[in-house]
This record gives sequence, structure tokens and C-alpha cells, in this order.
Amino acid sequence: MKNKRGFLLAEQTLKIVIAVICIGFLVYFLVGLYFAKIEGQKQEQAENVLNRMEEIINSAGESEYQIPNPAGWYLFGFTSDKPASCFGKSCVCICSRDFTDLVAGTQLTECQEDGKCLVVENLKEFDKIKIKSPKKGLTNILIKNEVGQVSISEK
Repeated sequence: MKNKRGFLLAEQTLKIVIAVICIGFLVYFLVGLYFAKIEGQKQEQAENVLNRMEEIINSAGESEYQIPNPAGWYLFGFTSDKPASCFGKSCVCICSRDFTDLVAGTQLTECQEDGKCLVVENLKEFDKIKIKSPKKGLTNILIKNEVGQVSISEK
């Protein structure tokens, strides 16, 4: 008589390996889906911030604004080199990452692909502003629209 227990062991091992691989793919898919949803929410938050900034800029004068979200993102002003989404005009962009210390033009590409931009005529150049998480205190900015010049600074 031949020993058939070896066949059963190999068969069960193969099933377990296939099950582990399938569970791994499922976890990978669910994690990707989760991060895609979070990224979509942050894009929407960035768009809401820019819409509010546009209202403030159009109202003229000076106004303080607290930026609550998207936490960890950056506010940039482009006056010389501009992302294509700004149509060759000065603009304010909210971007997910900061590449200003790397190769020139990288920040433009980042903001164009993974950010939101608002065209602002006569924008004065300003330093990047990191949007803090609400736990660390809100990011306060000062927007001035005086004599056709728009300036943005962290307060």
C-alpha cells in the first residue's frame, strides 16, 4: 500500500497558499480604495479653500482667513513660472507635497497633477505656507487686496 497522506498534505498546503495570496490582494485593493477616497476628500477640501479665498480676494480690502483643511498640504503662489492650469497667469495653488528644494519645475508639475489652483491677477510673490492640522492650531493667513495688488501672508 502506498502512503496517501503526503498527497493530502501537499493539496492542503497549496489551498492555504492560494488563500493567503487572495487575502493579500483583497487587503491591497481595500487599502488602495481607502486612500483614493481620502485623496478625493482632500482635493474637495482644497477646492473649498480656494473658493473661499476667491470670495475674499474679490471683496477687496484686508481679511484674515483660517484654513482648516487639507492638513499637511501646502499653499503656493506662482508669479513667474506657472502651472499649465493657471493659463499663463499668476495663481495660488494648494498642493499635497513640497518639492521646492528639488529640481526646478518639479513643484509646478506636482501642483498641476495633484493640486488645485486659483488664478489671481496681480498676485505678489509669497513664501509657501504649510496647512497645519486642526490639532496643532489652524493656519491663519492674511489676504490683502489693495490698489490692484493681492498679497497673501501667514499671520
